[in-house]
Amino acid sequence: MGFSLRLLNALLSEPAVPRYYFHYRTDDELIRDTDGSELPDLDAAEHNAAALAKAIVEHAKSKGEDPTLPRSIEITDSDGEELLYLVFWAGPKVGGGIDDDEPPLEPQTVH
Repeated sequence: MGFSLRLLNALLSEPAVPRYYFHYRTDDELIRDTDGSELPDLDAAEHNAAALAKAIVEHAKSKGEDPTLPRSIEITDSDGEELLYLVFWAGPKVGGGIDDDEPPLEPQTVH
């Protein structure tokens, strides 16, 4: 049997790291991530999306835009299949309200 060395190396090598795409959606537009990011798993992709969401809200605040408008990040795989949909907006800080008179919010996760 004539296996090529390149094919044999491909079969024996580590599996490819998945590539995830983080598409940003507002009420007005969808900005597609055409590059994607190689991450070990969907959990890492979710953490990356959360960091992106935080940066987007902070950017909106710094530009004087309304940070309370709902936005989302859609995580897809390299085939374009939707894997996770993260909806986010700014609200009171966890552990402390917007004003001193407000009671602090306790952290919650909803799946």
